[in-house]
Amino acid sequence: MKKIVAALLLLASLDASAGIQVDQTRVIYNGNEKSAALSIHNDTDETWMVQTWLDTGDSSATPKNLPMQAIPPILKLAGNKDAILRFIYSGAGLPTDRETVYWINVQEIPPASKQENVLQIAIRTRVKLFYRPTTLKTTLQKEVEALSWRKQGNQLVVTNNGPLHITFGTLTLKNGASKTWKVNADMVNPMDSMRINLPAGASIADQLSFTFINDFGGHTEIKDIRLQ
Repeated sequence: MKKIVAALLLLASLDASAGIQVDQTRVIYNGNEKSAALSIHNDTDETWMVQTWLDTGDSSATPKNLPMQAIPPILKLAGNKDAILRFIYSGAGLPTDRETVYWINVQEIPPASKQENVLQIAIRTRVKLFYRPTTLKTTLQKEVEALSWRKQGNQLVVTNNGPLHITFGTLTLKNGASKTWKVNADMVNPMDSMRINLPAGASIADQLSFTFINDFGGHTEIKDIRLQ
């Protein structure tokens, strides 16, 4: 999940408290379902407006004519109330041999401040939406275990021959039991490879453990992979 902050009103003091909370860190849209859903909550006592749209990874762009729609694109959410955002696929336009990822943008529009000289901040939350076609007869756990890892100079190369996106948490490299290195990694796409720069000295590592983000947004650990 990512949050983007935009200033609404440049005055004297600052009010940066988020009003709209998103209840998930990712949404999985299984192709046999009519839609996928994301719950949001207004944490304040006042009514806020909420705008929702999808993008393909560029937070500054708003693509048009996507085969996926966010419904409703704008709504009014009363104080301390919940709402459900839905995402509906038109049924055509997306690959059937691999997962597609979009970013859900949830932009809060706060009510006018009742105080003078206040800088109001509108927070935009971005959450990944994964569309998983019905043709994919696999699981995220299975595809993570099938990843191929190798060292190449001062880089670690991970190859994903499967149809799902795999998002990493922390990678831990080891050299026997004497030395460890922590490395942050991002997401490897389906049918693709990703190169990860190694810290100084880590090229001698011969073992790897890592976490990946599962379908529920939690971290699952994979231990003791041998490196060549």
